[in-house]
Amino acid sequence: MAIPGGGQFSGMAALWNQQRSLKYLRDGKPDIRHTLSLVWAALRPYTGRLVLGTVVMVVGVGVGLVPPLLIQRLIDVAIPQKDFSLVFLLGGGLILFRVGSALLSWGQNYLSIIISQGLIADLRRRLYRHVQALGLEFFTWTQSGEIHTRFLNDAGGLQNVITQSFLGTFANLISLVGTFALMASINWQLSLVAAVALPAFAFPILHFGRRRYAALERAQAALGDLSASLEETLSLSGAIVVKSFGTEEREAGRFEVVNDTVRQEQVSQMVVGQWVSVVVQALAAIGPALLYTYGAYLVITQQLSLGTMIAFGTYLAMLYTPASTLAGANATLLGGLALFDRVFQYLEIPPSVPEPESPKPLPETPAEGITFDKVSFRYPGKESNKEVLHDVSFTAPLGRLTALVGPSGAGKSTILSLAARFYDPTGGGVRLDGIALPDIAQCDLRRRLAVVTQELFLFHASLQENICYGVPDASMADVEAVVEAAQLQDLISRLPEGLDTVVGERGYRLSGGEKQRVAIARALLCRAPYLLLDEATSSLDSQVERLIQAALEKLVAGRTVIAIAHRLSTIQRADQILVVQDGRIVERGTHEALLQHSGLYQRLYNAQFASELERAR
Repeated sequence: MAIPGGGQFSGMAALWNQQRSLKYLRDGKPDIRHTLSLVWAALRPYTGRLVLGTVVMVVGVGVGLVPPLLIQRLIDVAIPQKDFSLVFLLGGGLILFRVGSALLSWGQNYLSIIISQGLIADLRRRLYRHVQALGLEFFTWTQSGEIHTRFLNDAGGLQNVITQSFLGTFANLISLVGTFALMASINWQLSLVAAVALPAFAFPILHFGRRRYAALERAQAALGDLSASLEETLSLSGAIVVKSFGTEEREAGRFEVVNDTVRQEQVSQMVVGQWVSVVVQALAAIGPALLYTYGAYLVITQQLSLGTMIAFGTYLAMLYTPASTLAGANATLLGGLALFDRVFQYLEIPPSVPEPESPKPLPETPAEGITFDKVSFRYPGKESNKEVLHDVSFTAPLGRLTALVGPSGAGKSTILSLAARFYDPTGGGVRLDGIALPDIAQCDLRRRLAVVTQELFLFHASLQENICYGVPDASMADVEAVVEAAQLQDLISRLPEGLDTVVGERGYRLSGGEKQRVAIARALLCRAPYLLLDEATSSLDSQVERLIQAALEKLVAGRTVIAIAHRLSTIQRADQILVVQDGRIVERGTHEALLQHSGLYQRLYNAQFASELERAR
């Protein structure tokens, strides 16, 4: 069915996105504690691997600290004593410990990759299932390109955040503490000199962290706009509209504006990162200058051995490398949190049509039909908060056809959407077989209801796969039965590969009427006892429509049907006709009874009958 009220959400999109982002800010700054709590909850299933990685990390840091001690021993002991056996032993030790450190580093990186890719896959899985569970209003106010960006760009970018920022920060912290502790145990005076510059590394953390967060968030938002632009204009549907109106140059201009915005935001993000690197390198030059100046003085005055000073020089590089990385990683970490925030923003959107906590089972066979009891409804987020349905009450009896007619915008599609539980009413209730729809599990409801929508959509797959979408294991006999009922035999005979022919994106290899017949066949194959039909024959010519009507009369026997149609000829035999106007049921009865009553139905019928006579002439 058409998305009723879809245009009402366009003005709310920016406000909704702003409110989602504000949830992750506190006093205008990133709410790091909230985001980190969500990250830790996502990492909890990987606790065992994190512990193992930590052990490998600690052992690797310890092994990496040994070579400078061997160098010190080589210079201060082996060379002065001309002990060749000790020289070869220490040289072999340098090779052994370096290789061991490299292997342990490989193991740590391997575990980091396994953890990060597992987490990303988990987040994408959760995100996909959660977005599937969201109500239709989410898809009306969110561009598909923006949704794709959350899955691809945002979730994919978490690899570096996890390995370099989270796990890498922990590794560098252990290395920093271990190196400084060993340096202090050898010579505490030189250790203090080496540590003089360490507090300065806090500057890039404090100054650039939030700037990196904001820059990355803006860059990802710009990428979302770019993806949305591509999705709209380079998809088959968009391309047809663009070519039909000859607006290629206009769309190219719009793309250039969005593309330039992406360029500017990504340049801004990278410039912030480069400034972090410049500041860190400048700070890292202070320590070595102080160490070598003071160390040279101690060696000249014979207060320190040359081997110890060289070992300290090696340790200094091992001290400042993690310190520099920590300073840059913290800025990267805050920027990376923006990616997590963008993913978690979607995960924390509550479904507007939630699954029941304790679903009630439906009776094995249909019992009471579909009942609307004083239903009122307003679309979520509508600024005017105006109700579009008012006190709607009726029952679609078992095995009968209930038809909804009325002018466009009267509320017919909204009624059908509530019957399918695409939305929940804001007042009153809808029951199926005596059970309120919110108390029925979605899987049970979908098995009992079949829907033919006005918004036709076919997958880029074979014709048979599209027909069998709801029942993938359907027998060939069942497929042939619904093919005959939907009058698809001629179409199949014309297609080069029959039922195995791929219909193209959104079924564009088929005409509107052919797609509608495929949709009817798909719904009939489900053998659901309840059918909801929204303009099910609006795209069919009169001859095919008569054939399908004859088939439908056989197939809907014993089923409960609620149908919408502008063509009054399709519902003249309805057991009950509901005339909808301005969100209210203003008339109800059979075709003959309503024609005798001088009301809206009679005017609609006469207007359409006159236009059909005019076309016949």
